[in-house]
Amino acid sequence: MSELPKRILSSLMVMGAQSPDRAMSIDDLADKLGMGRNAVVSGLKSLIDAGYAKLIGESGTSAVYLTATGIITASSSYS
Repeated sequence: MSELPKRILSSLMVMGAQSPDRAMSIDDLADKLGMGRNAVVSGLKSLIDAGYAKLIGESGTSAVYLTATGIITASSSYS
């Protein structure tokens, strides 16, 4: 996994986006990371494709949260 997806994965874990009801908007995530929306979307694509994160909502109001696999993967990076 490249550096950007790792950073996003870790950030979602730390910010508590671990279930659909705690999903974080892509715009909020981009703001917290100090990055542009397009860069965050690019990094999220690999996390979603790997099954680590899930996207919900419409394209203008999309939010993302970690799946169980994403939570385990993010947690293992701290051990």
